[in-house]
Amino acid sequence: MPGFTCCVPGCYNNSHRDKALHFYTFPKDEELRRLWLKNVSRAGVSGCFSTFQPTTGHRVCSEHFQGGRKSYLVRVPTIFPLRGVNEPEARGKL
Repeated sequence: MPGFTCCVPGCYNNSHRDKALHFYTFPKDEELRRLWLKNVSRAGVSGCFSTFQPTTGHRVCSEHFQGGRKSYLVRVPTIFPLRGVNEPEARGKL
């Protein structure tokens, strides 16, 4: 039975290993989808992910949502603790 892995750069949460987490698909609503793509931002990742277009198989885990879960009030992922770690500007500052 296939599982899901979070598609956020630097996050390796997996639905088989992390059973308490929820995994959400990208919304179909154009404005919400644009916000998700902006926040998940793989722009700093080089290679094949620099032009990331999510499919129905891509998921974002609940750890990236305030309160640990997507809800009516919390509809966009905003928690990205590793953002900037692997980006060239961040490496130059270390």
